[in-house]
Amino acid sequence: MTTAITAALETASENSPSPQRRLSKAEQRAELDRMGETMVEQGGLLNVAQAAIALDVSRERVYELLGLCLLKKFEFLGRIYLSFDQVKERRDADVKAGRPPRTLPQRIKANLKAAAQLDGGQIKRGGTTPYAARLLAKELAKKKAKGKK
Repeated sequence: MTTAITAALETASENSPSPQRRLSKAEQRAELDRMGETMVEQGGLLNVAQAAIALDVSRERVYELLGLCLLKKFEFLGRIYLSFDQVKERRDADVKAGRPPRTLPQRIKANLKAAAQLDGGQIKRGGTTPYAARLLAKELAKKKAKGKK
């Protein structure tokens, strides 16, 4: 009996594609374009794992901050992203209860851990940093200029 239930669940999970796969290629491309525009507006986008590392909190705490509307979330291709600028403001506000400031080696380690958490959408858009957002803004401006001609 349990094997029949397990087999039915596996079949159902195989037949139900992930949110990203449900979108057609054109819809995915449009979603990536919207992600790029948002990335430019927000100075970059971080996924939840990267935001947790930057804020020196757990991923669960980042989800709590999202639930409390202390951070704004953006959803692209079925994934949650946060504004680089908002995360930086929150980190700089130093709302940590009694924690000492990070040392240089701790900051370097956190940056390396965050870089290791890049996902496919971020890589396609060129990364998460404000520099990548500026490059993307230039690219989008060129595309709009070509479209007007």
